[in-house]
Amino acid sequence: MVYADANIFLRFILNDNQEMADFAEQLLTTQKVYMLHEVLAEVVYVLHGVYKNKRVVIAEKLISLLEYVETDDKETIKQALLIYAETSLDFVDCILIAYGKTKNVQIATFDKKLKNKLVDRN
Repeated sequence: MVYADANIFLRFILNDNQEMADFAEQLLTTQKVYMLHEVLAEVVYVLHGVYKNKRVVIAEKLISLLEYVETDDKETIKQALLIYAETSLDFVDCILIAYGKTKNVQIATFDKKLKNKLVDRN
């Protein structure tokens, strides 16, 4: 299994450097590639903050990308991406909400915005 950094996934999604995009595609389609949640969060940050992609577009692209990668708890991550698309919360907060929902666990926070979304979801 290969652990890939954010740049592999970004080149695959953005296809903005043909040589790197081809390498990323070859890697993702021929090997088992693992995506850490921390790397996923970086990809979300870069797509939104640097490339100015809309949240719904980011969610769509990354849900499609999940077909090519291994990661812990894909269903929770898909939920987090869907929550990210429909809110203005940080992606990590969306992961917390998704874990609360899919694992039926309590999330503790002082963040009022996050707390309100947690109440909305219950």
